[in-house]
Amino acid sequence: MANQEEITQYNILQSLENGEQTSQRQLSSQLGINVASINFALKKLTKRGLVKMLGANPRRMQYILTPKGIAEKTQIAYKFFDRNFHFYKAVRKDVEDKISSISFDDKKRIAIYGVTDLMEIAYLVIQDKELDLVAIVDDETKIRIFGYHVIGTEEINNYSPDFLMLTKELDAGKIKQIPISTKIVDIRL
Repeated sequence: MANQEEITQYNILQSLENGEQTSQRQLSSQLGINVASINFALKKLTKRGLVKMLGANPRRMQYILTPKGIAEKTQIAYKFFDRNFHFYKAVRKDVEDKISSISFDDKKRIAIYGVTDLMEIAYLVIQDKELDLVAIVDDETKIRIFGYHVIGTEEINNYSPDFLMLTKELDAGKIKQIPISTKIVDIRL
């Protein structure tokens, strides 16, 4: 995983990329990072030749991205993507293993509880395994996702799922609303 310093440096390079001259205070406000941390990161970036300082007054100093800074930002972005893609593949494998371990016995009607990042991965695995996703359930989030209207647990009886796969914690009070014929399977990591 990327460390916080690397993330801060990337965010600064990203913010400076548009070519506008920016001050430490503007970067602090834009990135939600204190001015002292911005100052420290900018000094390191300047020393490495990735950022150029403009102005003589320290309080009015402006910063711009150098061509070397643009190249470095691209390299950092690639490293983030590469690390995160490997992490995604590992999480997907874990979800696939958990779903593969379920004895479906020709019961393929699936509902997923929890609108989370893990739900999105579970959705893809369910599609690959040719299971029948009948509902996405979440008592807090009412949106449309993957063509499904997210429903609350009080509506789950209308969909008759054989399995309810949990991608987030299901409140004990809500469990009572799940049909007794529906098997609850926790696929959280």
